[in-house]
Amino acid sequence: MRPDLYIDDYRPADRAALYDVCLRTGNVGADAGPDHEDRDLLGHVYLGPYLELEPELTLVLRAAGSGGPVGYAVATADTATFEAACEERWWPPLRAHYRARPPRPGSADARLVRMIEDGVRTEGPWLAEHPAHLHVDLLEPARGVGAGRALLTRLFAALEDRGVPGVHLEVASANDGAVAFYRRLGFTVVAERPDSLVMARRLAPAAVAS
Repeated sequence: MRPDLYIDDYRPADRAALYDVCLRTGNVGADAGPDHEDRDLLGHVYLGPYLELEPELTLVLRAAGSGGPVGYAVATADTATFEAACEERWWPPLRAHYRARPPRPGSADARLVRMIEDGVRTEGPWLAEHPAHLHVDLLEPARGVGAGRALLTRLFAALEDRGVPGVHLEVASANDGAVAFYRRLGFTVVAERPDSLVMARRLAPAAVAS
């Protein structure tokens, strides 16, 4: 990884900057800002619940000097437990907010609000062996310099320390670069969806004391 980048723990003061990274990488790695009138919505769906519910599994990639975030990786060790916590604590206030302030019908924002209304439930035969899941997003200057691999290597170690046997993620099938990156890290395709792939990787969990 380049010497002007470093990995750090998440701080609550990072939230707005990380939401901005999420938005600026939200269109298959490109800037999704022009697609969204509400610039927080993408972060509410794909980032916020991890910062709120699993902050200890959030890693921030910072630029030396400024310390400003230029990327991040987030994870949960147990997808089913995480999704239940989202249903109890994360989605309800957002549902109330957007019912009172609905987005323009047919917009990209409306599609995200539908996701908030529906909630998220992950199912698949691969989930038992790969209960963790993760997301990683990097701004363009931080790509191709080993930062993504460094972030995920640290995240894998944190999951292994918790005794997690495997991790999965979902990636747009059109994002050839991301798919190739995950394959290099040992992920394989375990399910195909209309516009995305579910990829999974086994971990080497530490023994967890009973």
